[in-house]
Amino acid sequence: MIPFDSKSAVTVFRTVTLERPKPFDEITPADLENYLAQAVWKFFDRLRSEAAARLQVNEADLLLADVRVMTIKIDGHKIINPEGFRGRNIEFMICLTLIKRDKLPRENEAGTVLEAGSVRAYLTAEKVGLEDIIYVESDSKLTYIYRVTPSYSSYLADFSWGEGDILKALAGELSTDSRLTKELYLQYVGGKVSSRVARKLDKIFYSAFGTFVNGLTMAIKNYSVADKGVFGSKVMEQGNKRQATAVYLESFPLPGTVWDRKFLVGDRKTKFAPAPGVDIDEFGDDKTNGVNERFNCLAKRRIKWLMAR
Repeated sequence: MIPFDSKSAVTVFRTVTLERPKPFDEITPADLENYLAQAVWKFFDRLRSEAAARLQVNEADLLLADVRVMTIKIDGHKIINPEGFRGRNIEFMICLTLIKRDKLPRENEAGTVLEAGSVRAYLTAEKVGLEDIIYVESDSKLTYIYRVTPSYSSYLADFSWGEGDILKALAGELSTDSRLTKELYLQYVGGKVSSRVARKLDKIFYSAFGTFVNGLTMAIKNYSVADKGVFGSKVMEQGNKRQATAVYLESFPLPGTVWDRKFLVGDRKTKFAPAPGVDIDEFGDDKTNGVNERFNCLAKRRIKWLMAR
C-alpha cells in the first residue's frame, strides 16, 4: 500500500445501481463486464469534478490510481458471483482512488495508491460492525473528518486543531516549557496526577477540547449547507432516526474521561468512542474486503485507458 493524505489523493466508496433492461435473463460474463464498465465510468464521471475541487487542481491534473469492487448485490441481496442470476437491478459498491498527477509514485514504487484516512474510516466501520459512522483523525495540528454510510464513504472536511492546541493551552495556564508541558500532559492522561491537579488540568483541557467539538460541529454544518448531494442535510442522524451517528476518534493520547462524557455536536448529544486499530494493508487482502480479485481485474481492464499506469 502507498498511503497519501487527504490533500493529495481522494478515495471514495460509492454504491452504483444499474437497472437491467431484461431482468428475467440470466447475467452472462459479458453482461457482468459491461455492467462493471458502466458502473465505474458513471462513478468516475461524477467523482472527478468533486475530487478536483477538493484537491484544488484541474480535472486534467487528476489520475485514476485504483479501482476495486467491494460488494455486488442483485435486487438488494449480496452475492459473491452474479453470473447466472436474474434480477431487476445490479448494485456495485465501488472504491475509486484519484491522485494529483504530480503525486503519482515512481515506477519503482510498487503498491496500491489510496487516501489513508478514507480507507481507515471504511475499515473502522467494518471492524465495529456499523454501517453508519463519523470517523475523525487528529494529529498535532490538523483534524480530518470522514463519513461512512451504507451507500457512500468519503472525506467530509478538515480543520486546524490538534495536540498542539492542547499543549499550548496548558503551557499558557501553567507557564511551563514545551518539554515539561508534554510530560505533565502524558501523566494527566495516564491518571498519574493527584485529584486536585487532575481537576485543574480538566478545566484547561476541556476548554481547549471545546474548540475541537465546535470545529467538528461547524465542519458538519458547513458540509450540510453546501448540500453536496452525498449525505443529505442531517449528517449527524442515522437515516430517518433521531439517534446520533456514532463518532469514532483516532488521535493523540486523551484522558479517559473523554469517553465517558456526552458532547453537543450540532443539535445532537453524542459520546465519542476510541477508534479500534485498523491496518490499511488489510485493504489489499480480498478475504478482508470480500471481493474476488477477478472482479477487480475485470473492472481495471475495462477502464485501463483511464488508469495512471
